Amino acid sequence: MMNLLPFQQNVVEELLNSFVTLWKEEHRQSPLVFKAPTGSGKTFMVTSFIRGLNKLPQWDQDKAFIWITFSDELAMQSKNKYEEYFENNLENNLLTVNDINQGKLEKNDILFINWQKIVSKAAENRLLRRPEEIKLRKEQGKYFEDFIDGTHEKHREIILIVDESHKNTSTKLSQEIIDYINPKIIIKVSATPEEEPSISDVRSNKAGYVEVLRKAVVEEGLIKEKIVTQTKEDLQNISDTDFDEALLSMGMDKRLEIKEEFNALNKKINPLLLIQLPNDDKDLIELGQKTKEQVVLEFLKKNGVKEEQIALWFDGKQKNMEFVTENDSEVNFMLFKQAAGTGWDCPRAHVLVMFREISSSTFYIQTVGRILRMSEPQKSEDYINSPKLRTGYLFTNYSRKDVADSWFDKSSSNKPFVFVSKRKTNIKNIELKSDYIPRVNYGDLSNSAAFQKSFIESFDKYFSISDSDIFDEAPKKLEEKGIDLEFKLTNQVIVDAEITDYEQIGLEFKKEGKELEVEVSHNDIEKTFNYLCYKLLKEQTEDQAKISNIARSWSPLKSALRVWLRKVFGNDSIYFYKVFINDVRKGGSSKFRLAITQAIKNYKPILEELLNKKLEEELNKQSHTFTIRDEYYYTEDCEKHSRDRYVLEDFYIRKEYAGKENETKFIEYIDKLDEIEWWFKNGDSGKEYYSLKYFNTSDEKMSLFYPDWIIRFKNGKIGIFDTKSGITGKNTEGRAEALAQKIAELGKNFTGGIVVPENGIWYANNSVNYSFTPGNLTNDWIPFQESI
Repeated sequence: MMNLLPFQQNVVEELLNSFVTLWKEEHRQSPLVFKAPTGSGKTFMVTSFIRGLNKLPQWDQDKAFIWITFSDELAMQSKNKYEEYFENNLENNLLTVNDINQGKLEKNDILFINWQKIVSKAAENRLLRRPEEIKLRKEQGKYFEDFIDGTHEKHREIILIVDESHKNTSTKLSQEIIDYINPKIIIKVSATPEEEPSISDVRSNKAGYVEVLRKAVVEEGLIKEKIVTQTKEDLQNISDTDFDEALLSMGMDKRLEIKEEFNALNKKINPLLLIQLPNDDKDLIELGQKTKEQVVLEFLKKNGVKEEQIALWFDGKQKNMEFVTENDSEVNFMLFKQAAGTGWDCPRAHVLVMFREISSSTFYIQTVGRILRMSEPQKSEDYINSPKLRTGYLFTNYSRKDVADSWFDKSSSNKPFVFVSKRKTNIKNIELKSDYIPRVNYGDLSNSAAFQKSFIESFDKYFSISDSDIFDEAPKKLEEKGIDLEFKLTNQVIVDAEITDYEQIGLEFKKEGKELEVEVSHNDIEKTFNYLCYKLLKEQTEDQAKISNIARSWSPLKSALRVWLRKVFGNDSIYFYKVFINDVRKGGSSKFRLAITQAIKNYKPILEELLNKKLEEELNKQSHTFTIRDEYYYTEDCEKHSRDRYVLEDFYIRKEYAGKENETKFIEYIDKLDEIEWWFKNGDSGKEYYSLKYFNTSDEKMSLFYPDWIIRFKNGKIGIFDTKSGITGKNTEGRAEALAQKIAELGKNFTGGIVVPENGIWYANNSVNYSFTPGNLTNDWIPFQESI
């Protein structure tokens, strides 16, 4: 059974809260829009949400689900994923179209169905629909309408889940079917929703809206930071080469670059180059020309690629596909048409070559999603210094307009980078150490060796054991402390009660049943010992003894206990397990319970010191230098402006975002200042931009702050500024103070601070005692030009 990541858990809780809020209203067909980028685990979060509904306290409504997809393959894929996620712990019956003959949805049933089978314009494709003419109806079996009628007759509410809702549920026929189903709530799942509810509708509980921010998914290492297309320079370099072969050459070279990067990190990951061929290749055959498949295969073989390194995925023809999704697969290239466009996952897919259709400019957006995923999402920190491995690469003969018309829209959060702007020549660059906050505390016992050493010392002290104890002196000291050494360990026979309190490792612990006692088997003794190691950690409530990540901590505790018990009792593990279990079962009278709590308390200061040391090591190892790069990439939702003093050849800025008006005014101001050599608009995430650490007073933790502007002045000074206006400048949550401290640390050649517009001019503040009230500036605020 899979576990939710922290951001996924938060999203599931948001979905549950929004759903219950909508359920209480009288409205029907209330939309709950769930917007989540490709690769975020949409299906897993939705299935977890459904399971969450089963367990909501004081909410047990009679409901069932219809899960809509847009192909038979996706319907089965969604069903299979649900089964895979929860394995033998399924709590809902999963149905397909073959189950419609049962006549109705039972409580908590989920029907996975291809929407086209119901709403197709061609009557011959709507085999599930009930004909209006009675004489055309079949004598046996049920139609979709019968199935819905049977569910309504049981007064059972239907919840409609529309996967990829942006596709085609807005047609007249689609709405007719939705009206017939008359669901209480419609959950619309999409990375790019066609419609998003208004703020007013959400506030008045007429609709719900839950969004997964792409930044959260990237930070968890699930998807790549960006997708980069070929650049103008790339194309200029291959101007004398056949373009089909040029695309393949660029893709092959990029794949080798990425492989070298993986090798440098000692990763056994073989990056895959996807090659999407046009669907209308038959037109080439009719013209007596080679198909793209023939062109590609001949080119690969000419370049020494072996047949076993090439996978083919076409209708009716598959080759070398058995293990292609494995990270260490020997397959380097995969040729396909539309098959890999939707629902197929291969995290090692890193480069995509797409050939344009002959008769159509349709750009298959879904295919690009196949190179979004990261190869090792559970090891995201390994790739912090590898921007190349956090990037997907697209080489295509589609025009920008082809791509833009199909891909870019205001609601899309997964946009490839297609604009490029190079650093101007003959400028004096800068080097500035950028902060980084590595994750070192996982809420566990961390260093097993250090914990074991501390644990043994603590237990020795608690039970007055010393290394000079001989023979049976150590066991006698335990006995003097109240530990029973002679006893019979028994269990009551189980009749009708069994719990799985320890699902993470599948350990079952038996509840006491009838008054029939049997001696515990050796196998059960070891299982019980394991369980108690887990349970004792879970029971710690004092802050000084509490461990949040029990799954990562119970095994080190078990190891430390075993080492110490062997030291006291010798190698008879079954015996010392029994001694331990017998004592712990005494509950509040247990001596081992007290000793374990004290041992954890004694280790906490050591753990804190270890984590601080590890953090310092990681900071030194992971720190990097910010400098203006040779080139930067931008998405189509950016617009180009001409700015004289911008450090890059072209200035790109997003067309719409909060605070743009204020920033645009500041740009117009600094671009005209004679004192400025160049200025740079900093990003808000990623290692290619400048960041500094600050203590976030709202979240009460260290975070990263990306100041808006890096400026080089003609007098040699470097400025680091962040623009605010109005109420946004009042509470910076610690950013202003951190920026002021950083400026002071950097020395006299640096300046900066928070910048706001007042009285028609710009004022700057770099005080560590920052304060701002709109319309009432203190003496810490000085005109911007005086801060230079």
